[in-house]
Amino acid sequence: MSKFGPKVFAADSIITKGNFLIGTIWNAVASNGKSSYNIEMKENGFTCSCPAFRKCKHIRNIEEKFDE
Repeated sequence: MSKFGPKVFAADSIITKGNFLIGTIWNAVASNGKSSYNIEMKENGFTCSCPAFRKCKHIRNIEEKFDE
């Protein structure tokens, strides 16, 4: 994590501003199956605890659940 906190990635398919799920944390299992990451909805998008520098597959997977 940077000294300014986790990077927030804007949502593509859901409006997060004012959403009742702000603060909700989802858990995603890493591809190695040994660790897991936390994805949190923030006022302006999503954060993920994985080491990715770009919007990761964990966030995309959560967003896809809203499209179902």
